[in-house]
Amino acid sequence: MLTKEFIHPHPMGFTNTVAYTAQGVKTIVVSGQVGYADGRFGETFEEQAEMAHRNLVGELAAAGAGVEDVIKLNSYVVDLDSQRSKTLSQVKAKFFTQTDQPASTLIGISALVMKQLQVEIEATAVIEV
Repeated sequence: MLTKEFIHPHPMGFTNTVAYTAQGVKTIVVSGQVGYADGRFGETFEEQAEMAHRNLVGELAAAGAGVEDVIKLNSYVVDLDSQRSKTLSQVKAKFFTQTDQPASTLIGISALVMKQLQVEIEATAVIEV
């Protein structure tokens, strides 16, 4: 039997994290996490990248997982260039310290849902229950 858990529904009409469990495996899908927290946007790209990663860690924890359980990571960066790519990689390394890294995709885009946002990170994680 498949069960679903909707974690942190958002007033904008989506759920931050959805977990579904079947046959002893829980798959966790985290919506894009951005550089916004505590009522403010990060002032620099690096600060936004750190905020997005912290938000991601929080969503994973709410579902009973951690970064070591992430199997796929998608990152969307406004005005992607080599400096932003390098910065994002450095920030990611602070959070994803394990030897085995998740499959990852980095996509350059022209804009996110709010003009102030510069980065969005989404993830899929899997744990045994």
